[in-house]
Amino acid sequence: MKKSIFALALSGAMLFSSCEQEVVIDDAQLQAIVDAAVAAALANYPNTEEIADAAAAAATAAVANGLGDIDSAIQDALDAAEALTNPSIVRVGTGGVTEITADTTWSNDKIWLMDGKIVVQDGVTLTIEEGTIVKGSTGTGSNATVLVIAKGGKINAVGTAEKPIIFTDANDQIVYANGTTSPNRSLSDKGLWGSIILLGNGVVGAANGEANIEGVVSGYEFTKYGGSDNADNSGVMKYVSIRHTGTAVSPGNELQGLTMGGVGSGTTIENIELIGSEDDGIEIFGGAVNVSNLVIANFDDDGIDLDQAYAGTISNAVVILASGSDTAFEIDGTEEPNDAIVGEYTLQNVSVYGRSDAAKFDTFGNWKSDATGFNDNVVFVDFPAGSTLGGIDADTYDGAGTAAVEGKLNFRDFVAVTSDSKTDVIAGQVEEASATWISVSATRPSGKGADESVFAWTQFFN
Repeated sequence: MKKSIFALALSGAMLFSSCEQEVVIDDAQLQAIVDAAVAAALANYPNTEEIADAAAAAATAAVANGLGDIDSAIQDALDAAEALTNPSIVRVGTGGVTEITADTTWSNDKIWLMDGKIVVQDGVTLTIEEGTIVKGSTGTGSNATVLVIAKGGKINAVGTAEKPIIFTDANDQIVYANGTTSPNRSLSDKGLWGSIILLGNGVVGAANGEANIEGVVSGYEFTKYGGSDNADNSGVMKYVSIRHTGTAVSPGNELQGLTMGGVGSGTTIENIELIGSEDDGIEIFGGAVNVSNLVIANFDDDGIDLDQAYAGTISNAVVILASGSDTAFEIDGTEEPNDAIVGEYTLQNVSVYGRSDAAKFDTFGNWKSDATGFNDNVVFVDFPAGSTLGGIDADTYDGAGTAAVEGKLNFRDFVAVTSDSKTDVIAGQVEEASATWISVSATRPSGKGADESVFAWTQFFN
């Protein structure tokens, strides 16, 4: 392992020795050793906070164990920097389908490179340690890389605000030395690998209460989702950043940033960032999973897409459109042919940011195909003049409300920050007299939309 000339000079200037006897080191001496070790690491490796912190920790431990040996402290600091800069890469899968059939842990001292369909089978848990970097190979079409948590399987991906778990593409040069910021990717990069898919046994508004998830492959049992248990548990995802997703398997058969089918309320999904999907940011098919503290940025199709009688709650979300985005929301009702399964969702506390260079204008959202649920406290900011609602299904629309009501579509407290009139914003989608739930404002009212203070950990807000 190399050392810098500066570090060697410092090493020669220090007169500490272990020599088989205990050496007492005061705070000033300890700080001098740590400073020398950090300087050595930063002289040879990326000058980042992550390297400095790791080098300092390693040097401090070396002093405690090595009785004041500065050379050992510097060497351990360099080793720590090397581990962050050039971590070993573990390949998971070689294309096709790879099944994880026993409880498995992906640790934060390696980069995990997925290739193909990586399927966590029924009864199996995949644990991903805080701060872990996972990359997806760049296959296209049926070879797109996807992590699938099958019905009965679980994911245990618990990051922290300081050490979020990062999913990105194989050609992203990010390593642990970079922290959470890629040296070569931008927030607008899209469609560079597949996505993450969670499937469960929740109630789904589809024929026979079961369906096959879109965007993967056909003919496999692991693509099925749906059942009778809306309290089903597919695991935990906290502080997870999912980037540059959405490879299309075929036209109209795309992958999202995060897809969930039949996922139950026993699952925990919170503090999630979805950046740069070539299709939707998040799409949820049925089930009753709750999602909180969600950032979705720079997607091509829809930000939040709800289908097949989703019955959970999405709370505290920020949606940032790209110039070519379709809508902030696309919400559909049941696909069960007899309407026996309806499913009333709640969508609340959302800030939506538009683009002055938007390619289309009916971008606020579409509520269609007998959508049923309650939409509350949504603010639209930075949209160009002429932006409007996309559509609201007349069959289930029930005007202003205060909570989800079976079989009804209700709204409360929508604000469009615009110089346009309320009539222009509604664009004839509903009778204006019934639309007491929406208003326009020349300036953004305080306290409307999401609490954005909780998103400082994300790549977008950082």
